[in-house]
Amino acid sequence: MEDLEHLSAFIRPGVLRAVIEISAGAADKREYDPLTGTFPVNLRNGKPRRIRFLPYPANYGFIPGTRMHKDQGGDGDAVDVFVICGALPSGTMIEVEPIGIIELLDAGERDDKLIALPMDPSLRTLEALDIHELPSAAREILVTWLLNYDPEDGAQLVGVKGKADALATIERWLTP
Repeated sequence: MEDLEHLSAFIRPGVLRAVIEISAGAADKREYDPLTGTFPVNLRNGKPRRIRFLPYPANYGFIPGTRMHKDQGGDGDAVDVFVICGALPSGTMIEVEPIGIIELLDAGERDDKLIALPMDPSLRTLEALDIHELPSAAREILVTWLLNYDPEDGAQLVGVKGKADALATIERWLTP
C-alpha cells in the first residue's frame, strides 16, 4: 500500500499534488490514516468530530511530501490545502495550482492553509492566478470559516498572501 504522505509535493514546477481528506460540503472531520490507507472520521475526546458550524466550503486535504515541523513553530502535520471546486471524494489525488495561502495560528501553532485550484479546467468553478484575484467574498468566506469552525482551537489570522508566498511555504516545509 502506497503511503500518500510520502509522495512528492511537486508534480512539475508550479503544480502540486493534493490529497483530499474531506469533500466540500461535508461536516465530518476526516484525516488520512497512513497505517490503513483510509480516511476515517477524526475523534476528539473519543467521539466522532463533527463540525458544528457551516460545512466545509471547499475540498480539504494535504500536500504530500510536506511537514510543518513543531520545532519550527508548525503543527507537526503536512501543509493543509483547500481545493476550490465541486465536491471531490475522500482519497482523491488531484493536480492543483496554488494561488495563495491563509496563514493562521491555531492553538498557538502555525497551521497555514494553502488555497489551490484544480489543474483540470473542467473542475474549476473560479479562475484566478492569485488569491487576490478571487472575488473578495470568496476570500472572506474561507477566512471567516477558518476562524469560526472550531471554537476550541481559537484560530487567529496571521495574513492572506498570494501565490509566491504559497509556493515559498511549500518549499519551506518539503520533507527530504
